[in-house]
Amino acid sequence: MKRYNSTDKIKKLYNNERFCDAIFIVGKERKIFRCHKTILSMFSDFFSKLFFFEGWEKNQVSPVSEIEINDIESSCFEIVLKFIYQGEIDLEMPKETLSKVLKLSTKLQIRELQKEMMSVLLKDKDNFHLIKDFRVFDKSVLKEILTNKNIPMEPIQIFKKVFNYGEFFTEKKNLKPTITNIKNEIQDLFPFIPFEKMTTSQIQSISKQEIVPYKILFNACLKKLLLFENSSSQSTNNNETKNQNVNNQNDFNLDNHTSSNQKPTVHPNEENSKTNTTTTTSIITNQKENDLKKNNSSMDIELASNTNTNTNTNNKDNTNTNNKDNKNINKTINKKISVLLMISVRSESPVKNILNSFKQNKNLDVKHVNISENSTSDVDFEMISKHDVIFFFSNSTIKNNDKIGNMLAKFVENGGGLVVCSCAALTIDLNGHLTGRIIDEHFLPMSQGEFLENKRLKLGKVAMPEHPIMENVKQFDGGNSSFHVSAKLNNLPNGSTAIAFWEDGNVLISEQQKNPNFGKIVVLNIFPVSGKTKFWNLKTDGATIMCNSVEYVSKK
Repeated sequence: MKRYNSTDKIKKLYNNERFCDAIFIVGKERKIFRCHKTILSMFSDFFSKLFFFEGWEKNQVSPVSEIEINDIESSCFEIVLKFIYQGEIDLEMPKETLSKVLKLSTKLQIRELQKEMMSVLLKDKDNFHLIKDFRVFDKSVLKEILTNKNIPMEPIQIFKKVFNYGEFFTEKKNLKPTITNIKNEIQDLFPFIPFEKMTTSQIQSISKQEIVPYKILFNACLKKLLLFENSSSQSTNNNETKNQNVNNQNDFNLDNHTSSNQKPTVHPNEENSKTNTTTTTSIITNQKENDLKKNNSSMDIELASNTNTNTNTNNKDNTNTNNKDNKNINKTINKKISVLLMISVRSESPVKNILNSFKQNKNLDVKHVNISENSTSDVDFEMISKHDVIFFFSNSTIKNNDKIGNMLAKFVENGGGLVVCSCAALTIDLNGHLTGRIIDEHFLPMSQGEFLENKRLKLGKVAMPEHPIMENVKQFDGGNSSFHVSAKLNNLPNGSTAIAFWEDGNVLISEQQKNPNFGKIVVLNIFPVSGKTKFWNLKTDGATIMCNSVEYVSKK
């Protein structure tokens, strides 16, 4: 039998008016694409449901549908259509476009394109931050990702992302995000999570939540035990202990998600490490194993040391450890929010003024670093990553502008909160504007715009009066200058939310979370320095806005 290749015939139908029965008008420029419902439906479940609704008669002629799509870019839609019709895609497209096409392929439920995007992103670890949000993937694609050993992410972080995935799709099905419902949503993903590579305290923390079946965690611990026994080097033991102490800070906590038959439990982060033997061997106690089987839903893992010490010594050690743990727990409860004021100014006066505003909230521990071109401070990511929140303000030329912008983006990607005062930072014609990834990849919920001043303005319409940032905020007076950037509501970047406005209609406060797994970002369209006439009026609530914003972005 002679076979013919029909692929070339389909390629010729791309954007061809012949037999066209679907017209898409896409993007702000309203670019027109002529398509064919049957071809689109072959590749996309989304289009299949859109075009061929229930009750559609077999012999019915499908009418021409004209569909407007305003919330995506026409260039990305064109890439998707070329993939469907021609089976081709440029894998060397810019990172930003790569991310947008990935999200669009998920929205349109095109699994083949998702897999192509995923394979590209996994080959380049520098690109992986674009897919840290697992929710953009179909579950079958996510399983393929989890089987890849090159994922540049800690095992506990992988579990957190999977949990967030389950939480998201549980709510999407209009179910309450309880432990049981989330567990039902993601239980088929558990075998793909590398539990055996987690620290003992991380496994303990997960087991207490009754979400992962005890058998899976039990087997993971057996693997962990075998790996441990195969290592005879004392230095390896020391390294594992150090890694556990570091990773304990990242233990999993479900916060408000608790099972109906279990009370929330506080888990100490430290383990007994005092032994008289040269090598510590980790084992799972038989008693605990029996307890696990009785519960049939959770697993507590306890480290026991093979030691020659007597019972009295062990009790003394346990008492000391418990006292130390209690101190750590109290320290955690009373922990202040660590804030870094990253500021580019010519003098120390604005620094003192802003620090004085933060004194209103005793829950904030604020440090500052000058990043102006005349500064001798050496700022790197390790230094800023020690803080929960960065409060950014610039009034003069920034030293290493691109570097700072890239670090801010990375800080947010790692879960840090960011508050930016817009004036110079988002005004391209002033010294002190931001550059780098934080701008290029549209992290901020406000675009760079025209600098406005010399008109006394006050707080105008509040779009979200119940928002945490607006708590106890009754009035705000920007002073005689009321420095701010032109930022109309219809010009805010996609995904941004306006919280409050100036009297002139420009946005005063906006927020965005570029990715559910990233930190929150708030832009305050103000000059954060207070004064008698020129700057914001001390008798109004500018300090409250600043403090509330910092506290808001600090919360996950």
